[in-house]
Amino acid sequence: MKMDSLFNTTSSNKRSKSASFYVSFSDLTVLLATFFVMIISMSKIETGSFEKIKTAFTGQTNDTLIALALKLEKIATQDPGVPGVTANMASDGVRLDMDTTMLFDLGSSLIKTEFLAPLEPLLIEIKNTGYLVDIEGHTDDIPLYKKHEKEIETNWTLSGRRAASVAKYMIEFGFDPNRLRIVGHADTHPKVSIKNKIGSELNEARSKNRRVTLLIR
Repeated sequence: MKMDSLFNTTSSNKRSKSASFYVSFSDLTVLLATFFVMIISMSKIETGSFEKIKTAFTGQTNDTLIALALKLEKIATQDPGVPGVTANMASDGVRLDMDTTMLFDLGSSLIKTEFLAPLEPLLIEIKNTGYLVDIEGHTDDIPLYKKHEKEIETNWTLSGRRAASVAKYMIEFGFDPNRLRIVGHADTHPKVSIKNKIGSELNEARSKNRRVTLLIR
């Protein structure tokens, strides 16, 4: 009986050690698989997206999108500031919203030259980074349809032309064209919902929705 008991105890200990090793090996396999997936995905990941991952792991924000967002917000809001411009850190990158009332005349895609000088400190900060920049044109929900010679202007074309005008200016300012992408969203991405709004509240919402956004990512 003693020999049987000793044998059973020894076998039990061996099974316990084997099971323990098996669990550890499984965890290691999962970690390795996750590591290789990250390595593969990082070959296609954009700089901004990678920095978000890095920041989450290290807690360091120096020379990151978060630091850039704080710099742009400071320039836009502190004296003398930049009227009609707001900056914030969003889930997809740093968003710099520019009120089109400041940039363009009604229905026009020609930039008002007097508004360019206040923008320069913001553009210098962005240009000195290596981030990609999406230039997004946004209109309000008021339908636009007008025919000029053989061309038809709509909210779609106006938002795209305004984004293209800003891109042209940024290239002249010294930006690498390969860093820029223009997008015309028309009224499909409102900053403020107009649902159930009337009168002055509706006009204010529409005013906020008319914008050109630099998405730094």
